[in-house]
Amino acid sequence: MTQWTWARSGTRNETTGFIGRAAELEAVRKAVAQARLVTLTGPGGVGKTRVAVRAAHQSAVDFPDGVSIAELSGLRDAEFLPNTVATAVGLPEIASSEPMDQLIDHFADKQALLVLDTCEHLVDAMAVFVDILLSHSSRLVFLLTSRQPVALPGECVLPIPPMRSPEADADAESNDALALFVSRAKAALPSFELSAENRSEVIALCRRLDGIPLAIELAAVRLRTMPLEQILSRLDDRFRLLAGVRTAQARHHTLRTTIEWSHGLCSPMERELWARLSVFAGGFTLEAVEEVGTGGELADCDVLDLLGALVDKSVVQRIESDADYRYRLLDTIREYGAERLEDSGRSEEYARRHRDFFLRMAQRAGEEWLGDQQVEWGNRLTADFDNFRLAMDFAIAHPGDQSALRLVNGLWGLWLGKSRLTEARRWIDKALAAEPEATVDQGIALCHGAYYGLLQADRQAQETVRRCRAVAEALDDDFLRARALYVETYEMLMWDRDIERTLASYEESRRLLTASGDLFPLVAGFINTAVFHAAHGDPARALREADACLRLLSPIPRERWARNYMTITQVLALWADGKPEESRDLGRKVLPSALDQGETMSLAATVEFLAWAACSADEHEHAATLLGGATTLWRQVGAVLWGVRALNTQRTETENALMLSLGAERFTQAYAHGTTLPLPELVAIACGKPHTGDHASASPADDSSPLGPLTPREREVAGLIGEGLTNRQIAERLVISKRTADTHVEHILTKLGVTSRTQIAAAVAPEKPAPT
Repeated sequence: MTQWTWARSGTRNETTGFIGRAAELEAVRKAVAQARLVTLTGPGGVGKTRVAVRAAHQSAVDFPDGVSIAELSGLRDAEFLPNTVATAVGLPEIASSEPMDQLIDHFADKQALLVLDTCEHLVDAMAVFVDILLSHSSRLVFLLTSRQPVALPGECVLPIPPMRSPEADADAESNDALALFVSRAKAALPSFELSAENRSEVIALCRRLDGIPLAIELAAVRLRTMPLEQILSRLDDRFRLLAGVRTAQARHHTLRTTIEWSHGLCSPMERELWARLSVFAGGFTLEAVEEVGTGGELADCDVLDLLGALVDKSVVQRIESDADYRYRLLDTIREYGAERLEDSGRSEEYARRHRDFFLRMAQRAGEEWLGDQQVEWGNRLTADFDNFRLAMDFAIAHPGDQSALRLVNGLWGLWLGKSRLTEARRWIDKALAAEPEATVDQGIALCHGAYYGLLQADRQAQETVRRCRAVAEALDDDFLRARALYVETYEMLMWDRDIERTLASYEESRRLLTASGDLFPLVAGFINTAVFHAAHGDPARALREADACLRLLSPIPRERWARNYMTITQVLALWADGKPEESRDLGRKVLPSALDQGETMSLAATVEFLAWAACSADEHEHAATLLGGATTLWRQVGAVLWGVRALNTQRTETENALMLSLGAERFTQAYAHGTTLPLPELVAIACGKPHTGDHASASPADDSSPLGPLTPREREVAGLIGEGLTNRQIAERLVISKRTADTHVEHILTKLGVTSRTQIAAAVAPEKPAPT
């Protein structure tokens, strides 16, 4: 089964029925089969994204290594293009190596489709990005949506035209534009029916809108508030200037005029809110609208009512999330609102209000993240990450009030809770450059940057540690002194061989942090010492450290991040104490929590220690598979086992033991298999659950079987062929599409080296148990 990955959950799912576009979809299918760079072009609102997403779904069976979709409309800084794409591909954080290098390694030998949606604002950076990946891979295919090509050699440009205007005798079955209007009209007004009485008006409407899907949808929604004849009369007033023009530029103007028409149907207060909403990136909540979009002309208005009116008019899209409703503007709608805001001379005012809102959110999150609301904060910060990036960009471009430093400091829970260490360090560097004077905020940012760098075992973090101390002393600030001592002590743990000196420094750090009430570095210090003692042969003391930390956390029972790490240190300590079964049981309990939180470092550590426990329990092949999976996770955060020497020594000893037990070939096969496992499958295997997904491969023990080369799903299909089922019957039995069943059968024929279904059935027969 093809793996699908997404840049953000809830992004670009098809929330309304897909209408028509058969010719365009077929053109895209042929293009991605023949070219490695395909760009869908056309004006905003013409349907490029819908065609790209649907075509990607239909072509998924042709890309066994996955289809990934990255939405780029919320990305403003091209520097973070590789980060965004890596997230979409399924890499939750870029490793300490350059993100481009990680993507090059990932796609080097993969037959995959990468869809990059909304590229026009990044076209120059996109050209370089695509060219590099294409030159370092042989089977990667790009599908882009953009208002202009990226102009690379070999690029296949497919213009996505408006829907064909209906003829006088057309109906919804024969014309896509009519079908789209009828579908959306029924959604807006369930009683609507295309009839002999209204057919001519609907046809005229679709013609005057030039078949542009966004314009048609906006018009259909207006049926909630006015009859068809009135909509037509308003279009006549607005479109007279462009009547009869059919150039590409005119189609762009037609879309603009359509948006202006929708703008004209809004009340003055609705138009004002529309303009103000354009400062958001990616999406926003009602709370954000009420904070950023109020005041001035809207001082006496109910923003909720205005927002609801804009949703009803399809100006604002409502997105249901796990916690609450979120909202977003379509790109063309947002751009139009941004122009209106710019024309009023208030763009910077509302960009500043946007920054201030997300600064307040970041600061509150920073204060509360290590608490009972940690999970909720993690979800909220992740959902608004595009807005935080935009706010940080603005703050860095407008220095002088420490807002850039306060933003990056407040987001420490996001950086750690989602293992976004590399990006965190880049934003910290940008903020430090923008605000170079010594302040408490600068000192905190330096301490965070040093800690993240040490977690990645980056020697460059040593200079950041020195700067922490210098700022603390320059300001004569005891809070910063305590934090500076903590990162200095952690640096000693990493690279200083004087154990007694290191432990004494931890005791002093713990005393100062307790005095200052700074809980996070205090907890982090307990994690460090517990790991240290377990790694250096004193598991009993490691368990005592873990218990002490858990007592410290007892007032906040719903906190998860620190508890997960303390549990993971207990997994390590139990293994070091010669109790592999207890270690494994505890590791399997904590692993689903780490997966749910999306924290790559804790996942890597848990899978690593479960591999060691499996080795101690003589489950050598299982251990090698887990070790390979852990390696892939460690690469995403920057350093295996945080660069701790004692732990890496133990890892080497484990690898050597597995190599001797399994032999070089079997060890390499199992290890390599682990490196390729999708994360949910790796976690399932680590938890001891059998997994039968398409990504699983036959174990070496099965190689002598006639079905040895087949995946579990292909074996299942082969068994159904042996029962005499047709491809359609197989599809119905397995609840898959017939095309997917066809693909499975083709793969089976190829892998088994046979040419007929009869031969497949013959190969299956020996696999069936003899009757008793």
